[in-house]
Amino acid sequence: MPFDLISGRFIPEKSNIWRDCVDGYYDWVKEHIEEGAPLNESDHCGDPPLLLAAGGGHLSCMKLLMSEGADIEQRNVMMETPLSRAAHNGFILAVKYLLDQGADVNCLDLGDNTPLHWAAMRGHVEIVDLLLKYKADRTVRNKQDKLAIDMCQPCWSDAYRYTREVLAA
Repeated sequence: MPFDLISGRFIPEKSNIWRDCVDGYYDWVKEHIEEGAPLNESDHCGDPPLLLAAGGGHLSCMKLLMSEGADIEQRNVMMETPLSRAAHNGFILAVKYLLDQGADVNCLDLGDNTPLHWAAMRGHVEIVDLLLKYKADRTVRNKQDKLAIDMCQPCWSDAYRYTREVLAA
């Protein structure tokens, strides 16, 4: 819930049903869908509901939203997709579900980063491996002219060496 950290009071105008519900409150998501809340529109912070659910690894909410017609390729203002956010945050089950549902494994965000770039940067070795199995293109360069393997740096992750090994194979 959106609270003012100083006063500890709830601020209704900063509330968002999608942002508040993706903490795993499946019934809350279901209730708002039944009330006709939009499935493919961004909230005031720029994030659509499936992207929020994927970014939090809330698989049951993701499945519900998809079954109700949420667009698997919905994007926020930074052009992130649910797959990009799940890969960035390390939620392998969310990544696998989205890939199985046909998400674009090579989708580009505003900086031309793919989910592989994000997973590599964060050292999510298993997700990097999974994305490669789903034919992620390791030759895509982002706007900084970086490949996913170039994102494997110790400043971003302690697992950078292992991630680099998977990408180099």
